[in-house]
Amino acid sequence: MTELSRRSLLVGTAVVAAAISGTKTIMPPANAAAPVAGKQNAGWYRYKVGTHEVTVVTDGVTRSKFPDGFVAGKSREEINKGLADANLSPGPDMVAITYTPIVVNTGSKLVVIDTGTGEANFERSKGAAGQFQNNLKASGIDRNQVDL
Repeated sequence: MTELSRRSLLVGTAVVAAAISGTKTIMPPANAAAPVAGKQNAGWYRYKVGTHEVTVVTDGVTRSKFPDGFVAGKSREEINKGLADANLSPGPDMVAITYTPIVVNTGSKLVVIDTGTGEANFERSKGAAGQFQNNLKASGIDRNQVDL
């Protein structure tokens, strides 16, 4: 009787993959029409909603101690647990708040919803926040073309 272990399964999978990866594969290779961009920017994300193009532009994050009464009717312990469960706590009694402005291109108008925390905050926060203008430019949007 043949014993099947994880090691023998992985070796078998590798052998099969090597056998079919020759010049005559089941699927033809993907040949993109556009050249590889060569860089990635985690500061923005673009998608379509109907005919509108939406660009979500990261402004960054601020981390601060949360005040008493931050969440009505909850103790500091409950707030700390909730923030930790949501991965929004950089430490005890601390909260991380992200800023994510949105740009909507309707085809005739370029609309910015929220502008983040401001360029001056980039230096003040040591680059943690105030990233909107840099990420907007990186996404290919000229802030001088914004209509609203």
